[in-house]
Amino acid sequence: MMAGTASYDRWLRTVFDHPITAGLPHWYQAPDFDSLWDPLEINHAVTIDYLTRLYTRPDVLRPYSLEQIAQGIWFLVGDSPVQPSHAILDASVPLVARVDCVAAIAIFFRDFVGPAAPGPSRSDDDPFHMACYMWWDLFPTWGSPGVGEPEIHRACLTTMGEALAVPSELCQLSALHGLNHWCLHHGSQVVRTIDAFLATTDVSPFIRDYAASARVGGAQ
Repeated sequence: MMAGTASYDRWLRTVFDHPITAGLPHWYQAPDFDSLWDPLEINHAVTIDYLTRLYTRPDVLRPYSLEQIAQGIWFLVGDSPVQPSHAILDASVPLVARVDCVAAIAIFFRDFVGPAAPGPSRSDDDPFHMACYMWWDLFPTWGSPGVGEPEIHRACLTTMGEALAVPSELCQLSALHGLNHWCLHHGSQVVRTIDAFLATTDVSPFIRDYAASARVGGAQ
């Protein structure tokens, strides 16, 4: 870690510790964003380290509401000003660290998302459900050639397959939504993953129908 780089705890607070106010922009869309973020001095290598720690030990999120966590997911994975998850594509960061970061996402879904979202998915009206559902839609690669190394692609496909195994409709829907996008460049792997899931898992009719569409890249 470089001298002056913010600690992991400070980074966590900066990402998640913000009030949720209906009708107002997210904290990272406010005019003072640069003054909040730039002093942290977070480079891509540190970002990968901190993301991996968060995904591996998501219990650190206990102080925050699910709405705050949803806002943090949009910031970390989505199209925020600094796009932290794009560090996963930075070839200057050791590949093994980036692969480990992708693999840790499966732990996050298993240990945090699943327990936090029992019952049917509410991706249409619940902020936390929507953020998790959109995870792989927002992710910086959908497996196209040249956008991430083959090892990163394999790690993503494996991670989505592991998320499918979580007994949570939201986790399953999120993974299927991602696999749907990856179908274009990794169709055979997507079909194998979804077919194995359907053959071995008792799922709701909604998930079964969505999976049938996702395996051919036709899910909405």
